[in-house]
Amino acid sequence: MTNASQPGAAAAQVELPAAPGHSPGRRRGRSLLARGLLSAGIATAVNLAILAAASAAGASMVVAQGGSEIAVGLIPVLVATFVPLALATVVAWLLAKRWPRSIPVLAWVGLAVAALSTTAPLSGALDTGTGIALALMHLVAGVSWFTALRSQRRR
Repeated sequence: MTNASQPGAAAAQVELPAAPGHSPGRRRGRSLLARGLLSAGIATAVNLAILAAASAAGASMVVAQGGSEIAVGLIPVLVATFVPLALATVVAWLLAKRWPRSIPVLAWVGLAVAALSTTAPLSGALDTGTGIALALMHLVAGVSWFTALRSQRRR
């Protein structure tokens, strides 16, 4: 029987020590890093599914850039989704160590950049299906980033 269950006894508050090498701040930072990298992986998988669906639906997946035509395939989508999100996650993780309040700002900025960047594929795609698929990929990356950074605030 605990003190809290005895009538008239005050509940004892016991603070357990952190595990060696761990502190609440470090846990939060690792959590941000893990969420961001997981988010990058999920966004990459979703964007590859969008690529497959758009290609199957007849989209050319070709864009005009700098006077030449560039085919968008598996490797470009994988690299263009995972690498920027992973690098941004590491930067956010490092910034959060010094300025934890920067995270909500970074979340919104990333989402805004993704939304604004949809104009490039919509204007550079050789067909409507390609433009829509690529713009959707930009939005997937932005929403993934936003969700990864903002999910901690709900806890």
